[in-house]
Amino acid sequence: MPLSRHFYSLDEVHAALTYSSRRNDTLETLFWCQELILSGHIGETISTLFEAWLWHKGPFHLSWLHHAWSTLRSDTLVSDDILLAASHLSTIPYQQQDHSLWNILALSSQQDRVTPKTPSWISADIDAEELYFIRALYQGKARSAWWMAQQWEDERVWSVLESYSAHRYADRLAPIWDALQNYEHLLGYRSPEYDAIMRCVAVLSCCLSLEQYEKSRKELPQLSAIQKDALKRWDTCVGHKKRRIYTIPTACLYGVTERGRRGSMHTNVRELNNIEPSLIGCPFWEEAIAEYGSITERIQWNSDDDLEAFYDRYFPDDIPDEWTKAEKAVSHGDGVLGPSESVTLFKYSRSTFTKWSRLAWNTRDLVLKQLEKRGWDGSYSAIYVPCAIYVPCVPCVPCVPCVPYDKKILEPVHKRLRPCSDRH
Repeated sequence: MPLSRHFYSLDEVHAALTYSSRRNDTLETLFWCQELILSGHIGETISTLFEAWLWHKGPFHLSWLHHAWSTLRSDTLVSDDILLAASHLSTIPYQQQDHSLWNILALSSQQDRVTPKTPSWISADIDAEELYFIRALYQGKARSAWWMAQQWEDERVWSVLESYSAHRYADRLAPIWDALQNYEHLLGYRSPEYDAIMRCVAVLSCCLSLEQYEKSRKELPQLSAIQKDALKRWDTCVGHKKRRIYTIPTACLYGVTERGRRGSMHTNVRELNNIEPSLIGCPFWEEAIAEYGSITERIQWNSDDDLEAFYDRYFPDDIPDEWTKAEKAVSHGDGVLGPSESVTLFKYSRSTFTKWSRLAWNTRDLVLKQLEKRGWDGSYSAIYVPCAIYVPCVPCVPCVPCVPYDKKILEPVHKRLRPCSDRH
């Protein structure tokens, strides 16, 4: 695994950034974010921040996405904007995290019944499916709304959502739609799985009540004096061993890092003991090496003098191989899996997605049951398994059975009061 500017494994720095941002540790969040920036992982850092928002904050904190979209989508970026986005994530209170997206994607084939409650602007001749969808949005029944959205083509979903939000939220969601439909500028790539996930985020955003929506747009604070002072202090020791201030949290490793997919008999300390191969793959180190040599399968130094000059410049203290065991343990150590243990989505979900799902109440146990015995490759998008849908007049897609749903599901439930027994 390539090493960062100060010799942390890069995959673990990304994991630590996500972990600290959701634990409201503002200084540590800035530390890991700056370490990635110093390492040349600019686009990758933005991608990590975006996914941290997506899975742990989501529609209940649309202000983060709005600000990130206005500052981080450009090809030319300022490091202060990235640091501020990281700070914004970490200042959202731990108690206000929301895991609705994760739970609803895991339960994509399930839905609730809606009631006749309908927005006043809906016309009487509306299509039955569209009426069900809009009622689900209006009533905050996100599971039902997402279930119906999966029955439609993408264009129809976005068209109905944009029309609904224009009425419901006075069209103030337009920048959010822009960000979600062009998410590759933040995530760094597009995929069919994330196309679906962004549609789900859009659906959840339209399930917010007006009060929830206003809270989600609340402005997030600027960097505090404490944060600015910390950044200044850290700048004075860039390139030195004392810049390795924080230790990689073991709790962030499971499933999403190389060490988090290895047993306790495995150790990655060898990356520090034989440093040169692990410099390859880090943009900062590759650019630094280019002045003194070239990279093929390994580093080829121009001369012994260039080799010595490189080490004098970039290792002002001592080389990692000479560090003490405690100094190495700041960034490296043993794998986290037990004997014969394998990585599962069940365990990751159980330990990571523990907060509220305000748009899918009391679904955590259902989600865990759904994830039992499922392996995992470390990809967040693996949570989404499309439900079986019915698309008339379109040839069947392999492995996705075209099963017509019961049209009675579209009929609203008419709730009635149950007669009370005589109180006298």
